[in-house]
Amino acid sequence: MQLQKLRPLGALEQFSSARHHLGFYNNVGLSAAYVCPTSRPADLKATIFCALAIVIPRHPALSAIVLDEDSNEPYFARLPEINLEDAVTFVTRQEPVAESGRDVELDNILEAQHNTPFKEGHGTLPYWRLVIVTSPESEKEFVASFIFHHSLGDGTSGMVFHRDFVAALSSNPPPMTRTIVLPANTPLLPNLEALLPFATPPVSTSPNPINLWSGSNIIPPTRSNFHSLTFSAKNTNHLLQACKLHGTTLTSTLPVLIASALFSTLPDTFNSLECTIPVSLRRFLPEPVNESVIGVYLDAFSAYYDHTPEAHFPWFEARRSRGLINDYLKANGEKINVAKFKQIKDMRAFFLGRVGKERGTSFDVSNLGIMKIEAQEKESWKMGKVVFSRSAFVSGSAIAAGIVTGADGCLTIGFCWQEGVVDRGVVEMVVENVRAMIESISEEMRGEGEMKVEEETR
Repeated sequence: MQLQKLRPLGALEQFSSARHHLGFYNNVGLSAAYVCPTSRPADLKATIFCALAIVIPRHPALSAIVLDEDSNEPYFARLPEINLEDAVTFVTRQEPVAESGRDVELDNILEAQHNTPFKEGHGTLPYWRLVIVTSPESEKEFVASFIFHHSLGDGTSGMVFHRDFVAALSSNPPPMTRTIVLPANTPLLPNLEALLPFATPPVSTSPNPINLWSGSNIIPPTRSNFHSLTFSAKNTNHLLQACKLHGTTLTSTLPVLIASALFSTLPDTFNSLECTIPVSLRRFLPEPVNESVIGVYLDAFSAYYDHTPEAHFPWFEARRSRGLINDYLKANGEKINVAKFKQIKDMRAFFLGRVGKERGTSFDVSNLGIMKIEAQEKESWKMGKVVFSRSAFVSGSAIAAGIVTGADGCLTIGFCWQEGVVDRGVVEMVVENVRAMIESISEEMRGEGEMKVEEETR
């Protein structure tokens, strides 16, 4: 069957399709916990399928796949139908969530998902999957892990999916007569380059750091490891209070926290770290792109950190990070680093040409912010903890940190790294150091009294 051709991929979309084809990067994931506070649904599977039947036609990206991914002219095509029996998997939980808040079983599920590309069933299966993790003790709660191809959507797109999904669950959707969903005949949204045709890369100001740590040289294929770290709503709130008290934001502080944790773990021979900070460009884009659509609209820039041993957390570095982010945003989307992708004629050759070379960046920190849900009725479905996870990127950062604050007010950091690039012991020490620093900051704030946290600190 010949699929309906939608449009060619833009350069940023090709960046992800090429690395997916090569096995350099597989997918993105956003998981959310759901609970129905009143009576349990008569049939959870049917309820979830009915909700998806509302969400899928709303977003043309959810019925799009990439064809000719192995060429220099890949394009999106539309699947004529999506069988939910093929796209959704149900798993019964075997282990309880730890008292620390870490869900080891979910971490293992996400790790397996991020090691599974969208190559099997190509041409018939969508470029997304939904894994439903149910509890044997209660049919009123589950975790939904939305796993998707990065050419279809960015991290914000995962937030969009879950907001629409919880709204659909709560709308008492009509019953389905079959498990097939027909997509709407809606055009795919424009790519980033079409919306910012005159954007150019900023002038490079790399400081040429000395003794930079970035893990091992670039080696394919990817084999992802994943470890999540969750903080209570109280500790999360205390961290936000501390950021405000010290004149900075959570997004600006997190890279400094992870850099400090890395410096505490690495040998003293390493003096510098480079952090990649992704930034959503949606605020600069015209309609129809906004915070409620699924697509790839992001950029990234680098921040550099030097090893300066301090007895206390270096808040001055967090303020410096805030300045760097503000300086980037002042360009209003006219100077973006991903604009240079338009100059790459063969994206696959670009990636393959980097194999065996040093990777340029130590870690990346992507903060999706807080999951905001409109006020819901007491009888409707509620969303709680959220986890942001990603595949390791063969030629990307040695460690990737995905951050999100759930609808329950709990901050979660998802650490991902490639097997053979960083030792598991190193990452586990970094995770423990980050946990200890945030808990220490929280403890310090207990003595400061409760402060109202303004939206800008998020």
